[in-house]
Amino acid sequence: MDATPLFDPITIGKIALNHRVVLAPMTRIRADEATLAPTDLTALYYAQRASEGGLLITEAVHISPEATPVWSIYPRVAEVGGHVPGIWTDVQTQAWKEVVAGVHAKGGKIFCQLLHTGRVAQPEIGQHPLVTGTGAPLPPVSSSTTAIEATSEEGNQYNWNKAAIPPRALSEDNIQRVIGDYARAAQNARVAGFDGVELHAAHGYLIEQFLNNGVNNRTDRYGGSIENRCNLLFEVVQSLIDVMGEGRVGVRLSPTHIDPQTGKSQQVYFGVRDSDPVSLYSVAIECLNTFPLAYLMLTEPRVGGLGDHVEEERAYQHPLANSRYRSLYKGTLIGAGGFTPTTAAQAVRDGAYDLIAFGRWFLSNPDLPERLRLGTPLNVYERSTFYGAGAEGYTDYPTRTGPKGRFRLMEPAQIGTSLATSRKTIQ
Repeated sequence: MDATPLFDPITIGKIALNHRVVLAPMTRIRADEATLAPTDLTALYYAQRASEGGLLITEAVHISPEATPVWSIYPRVAEVGGHVPGIWTDVQTQAWKEVVAGVHAKGGKIFCQLLHTGRVAQPEIGQHPLVTGTGAPLPPVSSSTTAIEATSEEGNQYNWNKAAIPPRALSEDNIQRVIGDYARAAQNARVAGFDGVELHAAHGYLIEQFLNNGVNNRTDRYGGSIENRCNLLFEVVQSLIDVMGEGRVGVRLSPTHIDPQTGKSQQVYFGVRDSDPVSLYSVAIECLNTFPLAYLMLTEPRVGGLGDHVEEERAYQHPLANSRYRSLYKGTLIGAGGFTPTTAAQAVRDGAYDLIAFGRWFLSNPDLPERLRLGTPLNVYERSTFYGAGAEGYTDYPTRTGPKGRFRLMEPAQIGTSLATSRKTIQ
């Protein structure tokens, strides 16, 4: 495996990087349940994955109570606890300072991903002691009153253990309030010392609920035409740049496509669809060229097909889909979703993407950049511990030079290969 393209230096916006291996934002649900702040374990987790001149992007960090879901729909979270973090209080902001300090101590860079989940968040957050009695606006809200669909058999849907409550449509005044919430969160991120922020505008959350006409049926300046449906995205982006400055804001999108053979949408999250997704995302991405961003990150649809069994996982072999937007976007483009060490290096070599964000493999290999550089075996991730409280599956994955422990190892070149060859694992 020739990983050389992943180790060419690059500058994204105002940030100089030594390599192109990025920690993708990944929900871990391990925030302090009382404060919804990161913990000492969180700080250790990010510090473990920091490297000289390497970029880390945090898990989704929620900008307000209205933006925050309660993820007890996951059995492990219901069993062992845990919560997602916020960045709207002073306590949360101070706790993120410790996370950032640990990353900077190792020469790394770190962006804070900011999220409002829109209609995905449910009223249970109002029962949290941090929120009760504050008068803070509560979820669910969205572009329109369109409810989340019942669980379907399509890919990338989530199984709910109860019906989702239909959202309230945000008024234009409340849209301005939400934009203000993003700006305040960015200001807190700046106080915490983050090198930049990323707007999570993907995966079926609030911004996508405005972009896609399967949810958005508004008739004002935030609905109707593609250009109008993009207004919230662009206004939030500008508000973040106003706070962070040029070259310190990234955006994440997950463009959907309609399969010409089946007529079904690919990469659908929480039922968010559009009747003409390629036109929608082409307009959105091309217009993002007018903003001085650090980068644009695109999720590849194959990420939804990745399952538990690495040896049998054929989604790793699926060709790139969203690199089609490379011709439209003139800035730095990060690819995420289902990359193997081999396909990541090839995507950078071919110019499809400038950097590659790894999720599962960076989760299970805190020293992933070094392992890729040397071509050494990788710890295989344990899906059962992705979410929920505790160090297990969080900070206990060993480094290359540390004790192997309970984790199975796999040669990088074997990921996404045939079942016969990939079962040749390292003992």
